[in-house]
Amino acid sequence: MAKKKTPRYKKFLGFIYIGISALLIYTLGVNAYRVVGQKQQLTQLQERKAELEKEKQELSEEVELLSDDDYVARYAREQYIFPEDGEEVVKLPETEK
Repeated sequence: MAKKKTPRYKKFLGFIYIGISALLIYTLGVNAYRVVGQKQQLTQLQERKAELEKEKQELSEEVELLSDDDYVARYAREQYIFPEDGEEVVKLPETEK
């Protein structure tokens, strides 16, 4: 009984199919890796968005407070050492505990 030899073009097609399969698997892996990276980036951006929204709320509250003249005067005295009329400001050195 003689063995039938497979034609050369069938062996060549087999290698082509294996090559295409390897390429598709590689592409799938690269895309999966990219999706995981983008999910991590999305999580980081959502956290940053929450921080910025909180900061925006705090700044909005401060803007609202700065429309009050008494608050502005007290803020200026505390932060920039502005004295009231007839008042003398003496800055004491900070002490370490």
